Formats: sequence, C-alpha cells, structure tokens
Amino acid sequence: MLPQQAAPPCDTAAMEQHVIAWIGLGANVGAPQEALERAVSALSALPGSALAGVSRLYRTRPVGLVEQADFLNAVVGLRVPAGATPEAGAMDLLVALKGLERTMGRVPRERWGPREIDLDLLLFGEASLRVERDPAARSADPAKGEVQWLEVPHPAASERSFVLAPLADLAPELEPPGWGQSVEAACARAQVAERPGAVQAVGRWDFRSGRWQPLE
Repeated sequence: MLPQQAAPPCDTAAMEQHVIAWIGLGANVGAPQEALERAVSALSALPGSALAGVSRLYRTRPVGLVEQADFLNAVVGLRVPAGATPEAGAMDLLVALKGLERTMGRVPRERWGPREIDLDLLLFGEASLRVERDPAARSADPAKGEVQWLEVPHPAASERSFVLAPLADLAPELEPPGWGQSVEAACARAQVAERPGAVQAVGRWDFRSGRWQPLE
C-alpha cells in the first residue's frame, strides 16, 4: 500500500469482525471530483465502517458509449462489518452503496452512459459470491433487467484498467478469488490492451483536507 494513500491508524481490536471491501468510484456529470470527494466522506461515515485507503484520482476515457465526457475514477478500501455470513455482509454494503447513489442524485440511464456517481462493490474480503440482489440493492438502470446479481469479485474488474489502476495503488499484490494473478499483473495486462493514455493519474488523496490534490 502506498504510504501517502493509507488511512490514519485505527483501533485494530475494534475491527476484529470486519473485512476490507474495495469500492470503485466513478463520475462524469456535473462536478465529478466534488462528487467523488463527497462519496469518500459518505462511505467513511457508514455505520461501523472506516477508511482503509483512498487511491489516486484518475481521468479515464469512457468505455462502451464513447461519445461522452471523460470519467474521473478512484478506489476506496473500506473496513466494513463482516456480517453474519459473507453474503449478508456484502448485501448490506451493496444496499448502502445504492442508497448513497440515490441520495447523491444518480439518474438511471443506458448501460455505460453518463453517471453523476457510480459506486461498485469490487471485492468483499476474500469472498467469492453470486447471489440474487435484495430489492433495495437493485440498480434502476433499465439494462440490468428484473433479475440482478450481487457478484464479487466484480465480474469485469479484472479487465478494466480504470478499476485496476487505482486498486493497484492500494493493493498491488492482492490476488482476488478466481483471478489467478495479482492486481498489479492484471493492471499491466489491461493497460497493454487499451489505447495509450486511456487512464491517467491526476490527483493524490489528502486525508487532512478530504480532497484530491493535483499531482506535482
């Protein structure tokens, strides 16, 4: 983990029944950086949770629907309650993430379309899960359909450099379940497959101000 990205020390004894969840953040509508900074603050305020790390801020070219503004992306490591089971803990967190998206004004649009805020549960501890989402955890995006699944690791995370680059800032040697390679290795492979400059670091997180500061 990069020292300048790490969260301040916490009481580890109080976190014994917690796991680290990795959450992807993205936005490209309105004031994206402000939205992501608000999201980091809101995540840190979730009951029983604490920041474990915040990646650099990245400017990324859109994927899929390319005729739209560039995104800003980041990843947050969050210590969260483990739950009675991994399925229950991950579902509770996903419900909270969807609630934050609604509170922050996300508008349902087509898949890969513009986003006021996007909060994706990438990893939940060492769990490998595929369970049907509770109603409160479902996305309002029309493309998702009526039956939606909670899947961790996120099924596309290992191929997306806009996820892998910030995740590699925080946990380069982490090997998520089923990947067969580290985050750092997956990131290097994804970046070779993409256009040059598709993902560029533009800011470094400052815990004192709760903001990303421009890279020197």
